[in-house]
Amino acid sequence: MLRVPIRSRLGNAILGVLGALYFVSATATLIYYVVTTWEAMGAIDYALQLALLGAAIGGLFFMAVAAQNLALMRSRAAAKSHSAPDHQTVAASGL
Repeated sequence: MLRVPIRSRLGNAILGVLGALYFVSATATLIYYVVTTWEAMGAIDYALQLALLGAAIGGLFFMAVAAQNLALMRSRAAAKSHSAPDHQTVAASGL
């Protein structure tokens, strides 16, 4: 997957929430649009529906990027976290 670096947890959380909002809004609008214009669709209607489908896919992409970045942050934080014995110095170990 494409790596989009966003370094803050808050930024990634906001990206995920906005992606979810984008996905839900585009999907709801697409469903409403298809239901209301089912028998009278023209080329412009298909183009607008394709754009709404693209917006929904974009929302899914935002959520995937946020989830990937948050998982990477957790794994990096776990890798940096060392237990107390790893931080002992020569003076503290009694040598």
